[in-house]
Amino acid sequence: MGTNPTRFVIIGNGAAGTYCAEQLRKLDVACEIVMIDDEPYTLYNRVSLPRYLRGVLLEQRVYVRDMEWHEKNRIDLRLETTARQVNFEEKVVHADPGGDLRYDRLLIATGGRPNPLRCPGADGAPYLFNFQYFDEAKGMVARIPESKVAVVLGGSFIGYELTEAFAHRGLETHWLMRGPWFLRRALDKDGGEVVSLLAKDAGVHLHYEEAIDKLERSNGQLRVTGTAGFSTTADLVGVGLGLTMNIDVFQGTAIETNVGVRTNEFLETTVADVWAAGDVAEFYDVVSQRHHRMGTWDNSLNHGRHVAKNMLGAKEPYVEVPTYASGMFNSNISVMGVTTEEEPDAEALVEVDYEGRNYKRLFFLGDKLVGAILIGKMKGRKKVLELISSRAAIEDRQSVFGLLAMPEAVTKAATPE
Repeated sequence: MGTNPTRFVIIGNGAAGTYCAEQLRKLDVACEIVMIDDEPYTLYNRVSLPRYLRGVLLEQRVYVRDMEWHEKNRIDLRLETTARQVNFEEKVVHADPGGDLRYDRLLIATGGRPNPLRCPGADGAPYLFNFQYFDEAKGMVARIPESKVAVVLGGSFIGYELTEAFAHRGLETHWLMRGPWFLRRALDKDGGEVVSLLAKDAGVHLHYEEAIDKLERSNGQLRVTGTAGFSTTADLVGVGLGLTMNIDVFQGTAIETNVGVRTNEFLETTVADVWAAGDVAEFYDVVSQRHHRMGTWDNSLNHGRHVAKNMLGAKEPYVEVPTYASGMFNSNISVMGVTTEEEPDAEALVEVDYEGRNYKRLFFLGDKLVGAILIGKMKGRKKVLELISSRAAIEDRQSVFGLLAMPEAVTKAATPE
């Protein structure tokens, strides 16, 4: 029997990659771990970037792990290093710089990159930012003190986080969304209206069914022209237009890809000794019984810890209800399980209280509760999460609202002006 230690190579040092490396070291003190990433930073918490942008968190508090931690745990972290090609037959990652990296077992944790704004004037425009990387957050933090007007484009969580941060910092903030309301594929009109009310309470100017048609440089600012009549001169423009998964290097290989890298419930890919985890993993979810991606910090962290066990020989399915929780201006939002964004055939029940800024939407497939979105009060959230996880049959769908202790509300109230 050979005495050589197992060599693990991890592509990506985000939450999935780093927590996998940590767990591998805990469970196998002798193994070799090499982790590469094209960014110049050790692991930082992307969930903390909105607070850093708001000015309520110091830069050093954004970091989760430093280089000393990697050295102490004998994790060979190679930053500003890109995987150019992977030879799965020979088990070699071609890294630049660094050359060939041999592996026994490989983890793909490459995450995604933000989709850029594509319109006349966008290429090379100053003060135009996405919000995925630390450098972008630093750039916005440096620009905010000399800014008065900000424009945000994006109708999902990145768009919200940028909008909330700019408004919190006292900027005149215009939030543009291509759809008729926030999270248009998961919320209905009532839910969109509750988010609109919360945004207006925070002083945000809302512009629905609007996008950016062109940008023009003007005396150190950007002239923003919309597709449906909007125009202003902004000091800062932030966009949240979704992510493209970093799977280019795997396309056309034996690895099955779709939006991300497809895996089974054990986070195994279609190639032996290769796993995927985090945002890039399009994994089979045994709870919802379908493949999907889940781009949250908690999911990536849990993926990383879980996949390490399977890379060491276990065969344990990943069983977690996907969840996302965030602030929502002066309130909260929680998304659990599957919504109509992932499962358009799901049937929904809604309760709404405009005055209290509370909203509950439950998603059912047959007699199973498969997902929920809560805005405002979070009481009963854990009970609903347990119901989703248990896949218990529910005869009276309306009874689930009782778990949420919803205050008395008229469900067909007139939409406020």
